[in-house]
Amino acid sequence: MKPLSILIAEDEVLIRNDIKEVLEKAGYIVCAECGNGLQAVELAKQTAPELVILDIMMPGLDGLETAKIMHGLNIPVIMVTSYSQPKFIKRAEAVHVYGYIVKPVSEKNLLAAVRIAYARWQDLCHVNQELKATKAQLESQKVIARARSIVQERLAISAREAHTWLLREAMRQRMTLAQIAKNIIDKK
Repeated sequence: MKPLSILIAEDEVLIRNDIKEVLEKAGYIVCAECGNGLQAVELAKQTAPELVILDIMMPGLDGLETAKIMHGLNIPVIMVTSYSQPKFIKRAEAVHVYGYIVKPVSEKNLLAAVRIAYARWQDLCHVNQELKATKAQLESQKVIARARSIVQERLAISAREAHTWLLREAMRQRMTLAQIAKNIIDKK
């Protein structure tokens, strides 16, 4: 597996350097680093990281608002923070954070959080792709069923014969069954 590219946004330089060192030692690529949320958003747009690690309290745009923007950019986020109060955790849940580490950050906790967060992100992406494909397939089946009933009615044939007719027509015109079906519906 290729190493992940990670953006770090942490306003405390020493902590940011420690996180960077741990990640690079583990084989990850730190593609960008900064100390505030606005800059993190700009760097994310420029470098397209596969994961972002954010502090909650940063100047300008806080980490939770930044995480919300990262979610919109389809980039998973891990929060690294000194705040463990329920209100912060609840806000992190609301902005789709994939990991939450309370400082001080240990190497073990950071590396485990990165692996788990990215694995969950990959799972979610896979499920979304399957959902999209299933929706498209269902939509095609609806169109085909509608066209089949139109052909059945127009030619006074059975549903099976209408389906066979659609298949032959699709092969003859070198089109998919769904394309032929759509053409029939559009012409009605």
